[in-house]
Amino acid sequence: MIDIHNHILFDIDDGSQDIDTSIDMCRDAYENGYKTIVVTPHFANFNHIDEFVNERDYKVGELKRILELEDIPLAVKSGAELFLSDGIFDAGNLDDLTINNSRYMLCEFPLGPFNMKRGLMWIDELIERGYTPILAHPERYFEIHRNLNIIDELLDRDVVFQVNIDSLIGKNGGTAHKLSVDLICEGFAKLVGTDAHDLKYRHTRAKERIRELPYEVDYDVFMACVTTNPQKVLNDEEI
Repeated sequence: MIDIHNHILFDIDDGSQDIDTSIDMCRDAYENGYKTIVVTPHFANFNHIDEFVNERDYKVGELKRILELEDIPLAVKSGAELFLSDGIFDAGNLDDLTINNSRYMLCEFPLGPFNMKRGLMWIDELIERGYTPILAHPERYFEIHRNLNIIDELLDRDVVFQVNIDSLIGKNGGTAHKLSVDLICEGFAKLVGTDAHDLKYRHTRAKERIRELPYEVDYDVFMACVTTNPQKVLNDEEI
């Protein structure tokens, strides 16, 4: 399996706060069937892209070095989770923030109320720059819950949906649970990520989550969302 969205990288955002936690999260991921993880730390300041990339790449190098010492054969790829805002309009080159140097860009909207017309403009800006947006956890956004027609507007733009495995088993509330299941069952969501932040609550122990998947979620469809489809992202192929 491939985890396309997580916050395993240490001391860079609200995820893992130290290298030991990162290693333990990686060990859990490997023991639960993940062969590859894409580290996607939060990114929000479009005026400091280079500083973020330099810090991320250094810490990815450290993580890989210690994983090798600990004999944990987990492949680590680089990415980011862009918090979209008006800052994107004046941002410099975003190539280093893509997933594994592909066309795919993991991004997120504000969870609370915001102007969705602006949100669609942010998405359009990414598309005009040649990127394919992957929208992280669409099931969690207040504005999408308020107006489900936004889903069609995003799909019309070929935005890729990534739902969180925790949402599929009801850990993010009933509304997120229902929407995430619907997105998978309708074939709208192509990716499932852990969005792991820690060792206790938002973790990488996927086997526990997979056993709790609702009956509506076809196992083969789910597995495509954590194997075939994320591999296409890494390979810069069409999903």
